[in-house]
Amino acid sequence: MEKGDGVFFFSWPRAFQAGFEAAGGKGWNLGRLDHYGFKVPAGGVLGAGAYQSFIEENNLLKDTGEITKSVTTGNIGEKETEQKLFLLREKIKAGHIPSSIMDELVSNLKKIGILDKPAAVRSSASAEDSGKASFAGIHGSFLNVKGTDNILSAIKGCYASL
Repeated sequence: MEKGDGVFFFSWPRAFQAGFEAAGGKGWNLGRLDHYGFKVPAGGVLGAGAYQSFIEENNLLKDTGEITKSVTTGNIGEKETEQKLFLLREKIKAGHIPSSIMDELVSNLKKIGILDKPAAVRSSASAEDSGKASFAGIHGSFLNVKGTDNILSAIKGCYASL
């Protein structure tokens, strides 16, 4: 494994190998750029497994499942739907990142040398920007994020934007 590889955190080479299903669209494409010799900023990807673990750890499987079943393009603007989405986003932002994810993330960001430097924390959903759909600009992005607490908060902001 490459430096920075683990269960939840993927280096750029590992993100490329894992594919967009595990690394998300942006993560996989950054891995591709790295693979083909382009200069990519220091960083990596929290894989889809980290999101799944977060949702399970915070007992949000039922909530996310209900949203998936009930929200459609036909009711997205309705007050009741918007309220459900708002409440789920708030639960996600109030959740805690499991220590297994946090420890791996912090360890790898330290190894890479970027834990205390301003960073971009961006979503990289596995379903975004496929051949059937584009989500450009919809998911959260957080720039100039510095320090562990702010990084963890930005990650939850990205999760909430999904």
